[in-house]
Amino acid sequence: MGPSPVIILWHQAQLAENLGAVARAMGNFSLSQLRLIAPLCSPLDDKAIATAAGADHILHQAQIFATRKEATTDLNWLYGTCATVRHIIKTYTPIHEAAPQIITQSLTSKVGILFGPERTGLDNESLSLCHEIIQIPVDQKFSSLNIAQACVVIGYELFKSKCLQNGKPLQSQFHYGETCPAPREQLDAFLADLESRLDKSDYWRVSSKKPLMWRNLQNIFTRLHLTQQDIQTLWGMISTLQKKK
Repeated sequence: MGPSPVIILWHQAQLAENLGAVARAMGNFSLSQLRLIAPLCSPLDDKAIATAAGADHILHQAQIFATRKEATTDLNWLYGTCATVRHIIKTYTPIHEAAPQIITQSLTSKVGILFGPERTGLDNESLSLCHEIIQIPVDQKFSSLNIAQACVVIGYELFKSKCLQNGKPLQSQFHYGETCPAPREQLDAFLADLESRLDKSDYWRVSSKKPLMWRNLQNIFTRLHLTQQDIQTLWGMISTLQKKK
């Protein structure tokens, strides 16, 4: 069996707007399979489609089941969601710890994450059907999350874990646009011209201090990782200021 998408299951969805928001969150993080169990609103409701904001294909493809048993019969692993610890013996795992495990399981098995009605969440009967319960760390004084918000957090953690396991960790990237890092030749030419202009303007005042002052100035520009456009802009600014002076 090849990798399977993690399936989002929702028992008794109540509001069409939340359905659309959940679909949008799923689309953000490559979650495409939505199963609705005895929903109280239609996934094709105009409000759901509008709130999905372009992710309505998830709503159109959503599967509808009459019971939890029918919706989960083909799953190998089922995770419940719950904001608080209930009176039920079960493992409660923060989503950032559960996500790598879920992604690994999805490589060979079908995995589902079950949500409950907006007003009450999952009851103990539903939680008893789950292998584990995943939680999002929040302030326990106000632990209630909108289901779409919860879906965003869970989707993000799953997406991040998937990227890590595929050898593509999420990391910062500098976007250069239409420019590129300045070649050393351009930077050296700029610094040489700057030094010449400073010499002519008697910037150093005390000649013995120039080596240290110039080293400090060079260090400012080299540690900035300037682009070609940056240097052209700086060069033009200095030239203009000197002409006006």
